[in-house]
Amino acid sequence: MNIHQTEKGQREMKHSLLRRVKRVVQICHFGVCALVLGYLEPAAAHMAFNDAGTFNGTDILTYSRTSGSYYDFGWAEGTDADLGDSHQLGPGSRMFFFTLTQPGLIDLSVIQNTEGLDPAFTLYQGKLPRLAHDDTPADLLTPVDPVTFEPIQSVIDADPSGLYLKHSGYRDTLHHTYEGQFDAFGSWSMANDAGEHATLDYVIAVSGTSDADPSRGLSWGGNGNHNTAVGTGESLLQYHLQPGIYSVAVAGERCSDESSPLCGGIQHTATFSLQVQPVPLPAALWLFGSGLAGLVGVLRRRQSKA
Repeated sequence: MNIHQTEKGQREMKHSLLRRVKRVVQICHFGVCALVLGYLEPAAAHMAFNDAGTFNGTDILTYSRTSGSYYDFGWAEGTDADLGDSHQLGPGSRMFFFTLTQPGLIDLSVIQNTEGLDPAFTLYQGKLPRLAHDDTPADLLTPVDPVTFEPIQSVIDADPSGLYLKHSGYRDTLHHTYEGQFDAFGSWSMANDAGEHATLDYVIAVSGTSDADPSRGLSWGGNGNHNTAVGTGESLLQYHLQPGIYSVAVAGERCSDESSPLCGGIQHTATFSLQVQPVPLPAALWLFGSGLAGLVGVLRRRQSKA
């Protein structure tokens, strides 16, 4: 083998290596590096959950937790068309969840302990799997064809109607790139690396920020309460819930773009509080019960006299 053949072989090996590197970079660009690299390292920021307890229908459930790391843009990002990054939710990407074995009335509040957060929260039914995060092989953030690297539609988040209406629970990943999967005004899904997948079903958002879809006659959030002072926040009082598992996403709504001058990226402290109490029986039911008891007493007296 002469020197020219050796140099040619080296150039071909170099070009082959560059093509492989370029391919990996392309895949990484679309958020599927982990598939190519075999998940040599776990994802850096998975969702975690604080268990606020279980309500048994009789005993009043109370829970309170003060935590830092709440970003002033974390919740508001989920109101945008490109949705929000779930990693910005709560302290260390944490959500709260609680369980009702019987119907209950809930009091839920988030109060800021440092100025500038402007807290907001969304209540969902359901709970995400342990260590769920935005970009997993079971629920890709922006899925691509493994051969052509062209965007494809997410199998899990594909809308059967093809309409992709806002806050409908589906993402049009074929035509749009999303910041994340968190939807402050709608249902959303997420999976973990083990392939466990779940959907959070939207119940209600408590916020100053609002959104609406007049064509469907729907509106979300928007109580007009924007306050960044210490000791203020948002509350949901005497809200009736049926048995089930519920989750709460908490963060700030002072701004919706972390690159904005209004968003300092400062980690704020806030207190999350929950109380669940039994649903009181209607007064009419109590009157009916007492009347029935009285009627039974009269019948017994008549029977004894007979």
